[in-house]
Amino acid sequence: MAAGATLASLAALAPGPARALDAAATCPEATAVASVAPPSIFAPPAPRDVTRVQVVARPFLGLTGNSWGTLGEARVERYFARPFVLGVELAPVAIASAGEGLGAISHLRATGAYVTDHLAVGLGVGARLQRFGSTGLSLAPSLRLGSLDGLSLSVTYSHTIAPNAYTGKETVGFSNVLSALVVPVGRTTALEVAGGLSLDAWAYGTIGLRQRLTGDGGRGTWILSAAFGAAFIVDRAPCNFESTVVCGSSATSFGPTIAIGLDRRF
Repeated sequence: MAAGATLASLAALAPGPARALDAAATCPEATAVASVAPPSIFAPPAPRDVTRVQVVARPFLGLTGNSWGTLGEARVERYFARPFVLGVELAPVAIASAGEGLGAISHLRATGAYVTDHLAVGLGVGARLQRFGSTGLSLAPSLRLGSLDGLSLSVTYSHTIAPNAYTGKETVGFSNVLSALVVPVGRTTALEVAGGLSLDAWAYGTIGLRQRLTGDGGRGTWILSAAFGAAFIVDRAPCNFESTVVCGSSATSFGPTIAIGLDRRF
């Protein structure tokens, strides 16, 4: 007992490193926990067994006439325990109001993707809807290189099978492209540059920040995004008198935009 007490007294008087080694010997579990590094801000793991709801709006007042518009998107996705995602999306939702009324263009699709921590490859199938134009089938392959909440480049191409605006013939063609580059600048903050271009026709470009308010990317996470840029929408161009399709109404608007987005996971 005396020898044990003496050793304990000497250990208490030992310098810091010696005490740390003694603590490690007596409590290896604590040392193992302390040695686990936090996930990288550039390549955090993908969420699993999580439902994700994302909404983005890019409203603007037109620079010409009494016009206004908005370009947005909305999606609900289920991340399973296995590396798969199923969901439904409206991407984009393009609305323009001008002298001839309210125009709207949207793609409504069911989506599926194979998702790892650093890669996502998917496909969306649904309908292209247009108020002053024709409806048709929408097909959208997508690719994300990088982590969902880290450094990443995402691209989605949309193709349609629909009547041509000028000839009325069923045509397979390119519709639009959506892209986003996300660069983390802190553990909860990231720079985001986003843009889209469509032959329907609409376009936008924004630059802003994403801020994680709560959570770690899994359940209970709230992410707020804000950006500024410009947007342009045409729901059917004005009449082309050489067209074989009967002329109809059109809606056009363009102007600067401030974008707001929310990402909720539960």
